[in-house]
Amino acid sequence: MLGQYETKISKNNLNHIINRSMSPSEIIDFLENGAIYRSFPDVLRSVYPEEDLAQVLREGLTAQSDQPLTPKEADSLRKTISNWMKGSSVPQSREQLFRICFALSLDESQTSRVLASASETGIHYRDPKELVYAFALRAGLNYPEAVALNQEMEALYQPIVQAAEEERLKKWQKKEKVYHEKRLEAQRQRQQNAKRGGWAEPYLGSIEEAEEPNFLTQQVAHRFEQVADQDGLRQFFLDASADLGFIHESAYEKFWHLLLLLQEPDDPIAPNQDAEQAAAEVYSLERISLTYFRMNVPTGKKTGGYDYLQKAIKKNWPGSTELQKMKSRKIDVSRKALLLLFLITEDFLYSEDLQYSDRSDEDEAFFLLEEEDSPRDQLEIALKKVNLFLETYGMNQLDPGNPFDCLILYAMAAEYDTEFLSDKFSAALEVLFSRITDK
Repeated sequence: MLGQYETKISKNNLNHIINRSMSPSEIIDFLENGAIYRSFPDVLRSVYPEEDLAQVLREGLTAQSDQPLTPKEADSLRKTISNWMKGSSVPQSREQLFRICFALSLDESQTSRVLASASETGIHYRDPKELVYAFALRAGLNYPEAVALNQEMEALYQPIVQAAEEERLKKWQKKEKVYHEKRLEAQRQRQQNAKRGGWAEPYLGSIEEAEEPNFLTQQVAHRFEQVADQDGLRQFFLDASADLGFIHESAYEKFWHLLLLLQEPDDPIAPNQDAEQAAAEVYSLERISLTYFRMNVPTGKKTGGYDYLQKAIKKNWPGSTELQKMKSRKIDVSRKALLLLFLITEDFLYSEDLQYSDRSDEDEAFFLLEEEDSPRDQLEIALKKVNLFLETYGMNQLDPGNPFDCLILYAMAAEYDTEFLSDKFSAALEVLFSRITDK
């Protein structure tokens, strides 16, 4: 198994999940009673193993304030840090996470680990503000100095970044319009051929006309590695700002293609249905959400009566509103949404996107699962493939110390020739949420 899965937490959870005979009830029992989860304080202690962690954190965060803290503010900060150390709460914003990393004088790699432990990604190397913070960590600046530096650099990057994002949005809107037009024409041809007793291939534009994926985060990160001083940072923004933005572009491309496969399935046209009517049968995001993404997870925001596992799984679960915001590029594509699409479509098993990335030398990206492979070998191949995709898309690899990721791993351990991965995943969620005590 991969090296990053050799920690005590990972080995404990993986050794149970690899057991393919586990039923949905058994996996939920294990996740509730036997699994060990990697908490936010676990990660903090791993990047700062000294005994004075809480004290250094309190002093560092206090020093970031413009004015001395009042007794009430100091007491509130003490209680907040105490809750972080107990694992009863986690910081709710990436800004707060960065402040913690500056307070502990962490480096870029350690900061990415802390960010990833309480959010969906480490440092986002296309987000200009996070790039400034990453440089500040690299240069040994403190948090107020990093904020001041970002204010200075924002005048350079913001107009260019905003204009570039507007252009990318127009590109995707145009691309979707062309896709719909070609799909309509293909539907017409299929209907005409059907009347003559012939057949025409369905329009599979998202596959037939697949473009080279745009791994901007990967490209920008490589350029950013060469930035050594503030002059170099200014030049970097002058040269690279058109490629920056808060959207993970390669993840968005994958999300867009896979969502279209669900919204516009190319089923044969009914004999008495005209082409316009058939092409108009585009599944709404509400229908997609209920049909594919719901997976027995309750709707609504209330979580009264939920236990830890139920809350952890339901947190940020993508519904139709979130999917629409992601598709319209109002918010970044979430890691949870992308992983669910992977399960639903099983795309990661066969996609060749990584041949265009700088990870193309990784043979695992092109391995296919074979019937003669042992269950453990099949899981290892699938795990390596999905991790390569997640890393290339700028997202955290699967973590057996995370409850949601444990269920993803459980689904990936399915026998690929007998059931869909999403079916096994959904069956486990049905068991999990049937145990809500206050419905």
